[in-house]
Amino acid sequence: MASLSRQCNPRANVFLMVNLGCEMLYVIDQRLKAQQICDEKSTQVIHDVTVVLLEPKFIDSLIVGSTHKNSQLLTVDHCKFMLNDIATSSIMRLDKSSMDKLWNLMTMIYKWQLFNSKHPQHLLDITFRHLDAISQLRPDAKRTMLVDFTKNVLLDFWNDLTEDTQWGVYHTNKAWLQCFNTKISLLIRLGFQTLDGHFVRALEASYYKEFVDTIGENVYAKSVEVAEHQQRHDSAGATRQRVGQLAELLNFSQTDSEELQPIDANSFQKQFEQNLQQCNILFFDLDVNETSTTNTTNTTTTTSENKHAQKGENETDNSEEGKGNGDGNGDGAKANPVGSAQILPDSSSTTLATKRRAQGEFVQLPAVYSRNADGGRAGALSLNRDLLDLYSKIL
Repeated sequence: MASLSRQCNPRANVFLMVNLGCEMLYVIDQRLKAQQICDEKSTQVIHDVTVVLLEPKFIDSLIVGSTHKNSQLLTVDHCKFMLNDIATSSIMRLDKSSMDKLWNLMTMIYKWQLFNSKHPQHLLDITFRHLDAISQLRPDAKRTMLVDFTKNVLLDFWNDLTEDTQWGVYHTNKAWLQCFNTKISLLIRLGFQTLDGHFVRALEASYYKEFVDTIGENVYAKSVEVAEHQQRHDSAGATRQRVGQLAELLNFSQTDSEELQPIDANSFQKQFEQNLQQCNILFFDLDVNETSTTNTTNTTTTTSENKHAQKGENETDNSEEGKGNGDGNGDGAKANPVGSAQILPDSSSTTLATKRRAQGEFVQLPAVYSRNADGGRAGALSLNRDLLDLYSKIL
């Protein structure tokens, strides 16, 4: 590092401190959110650290000190010591392990940013993006004023440098970071760093150009946006896949050439009436069956009455013969058996059924209906009314 201090331009000190300090604020803000620190304390930490980092006297001392004849480039230990004091200037405290992790993140992210730059003007752009980003962390009037003041001071300082000096300051920042080669999980996850610590250039990922074009902005916040966008994209892709599988199961055509045709109300009505007429065949012979049932019931009743009357007369005759013969041969005790009456179908119903069977129509089998016959007919008529009601609701 001593040889590097003699060869490089010490005017790079102010850019090193400002850019590394802004990266430190990114990490602190991210850790405060991850640990769910209350907004009041988080705002106080960000405010205090920013005020100390961008203190006008501190920025002026870095610029003036780098222009002296015997000025030197800041060493790693000196720079790390000052940034540790700045980070702990508020209520937050860091142990050695936490500070080492913070230091690795600061230096490697800044190194990656300069790795993707090609011109001294990019160094100034990165510095200004850093300053604009920290002003948006916890906005307040004082911090905004400090950010604007620092940008004006740095711009005046940069414009006073010759082109060769600007190139010298740019290369000094890149050379100062060459000794760091820590593997950062965030960069590896994004594909910007390999497992051996080297950076990857011209990555084919769609978000790579967005990161490169906005070098200096909060990489932690941007990585969260990329992760959410990728999650939405994967979710949409999975949804499209499930819809395609469902359409395939339902045999839906997915070609764009086919269009759904509207339903013709008149043709739909005719088709429905035809179907309804076919359904009415099931209840076509209800009146005939009812007539047959009535006739059969009457015949059965008449036959039963005749049977009871004849039985009464036989009993009377047998009684009289028993009285008249006394102790005779007992012929009067034997009565001629009376055959039971047979239930015959009505002739008109049989003739009508035979005629319809010859014409090929559906004929319900004749039967003697029980007491539920009228209930069946009422149910059939009710079903017809339900079908008509359903049809009226559809239209």
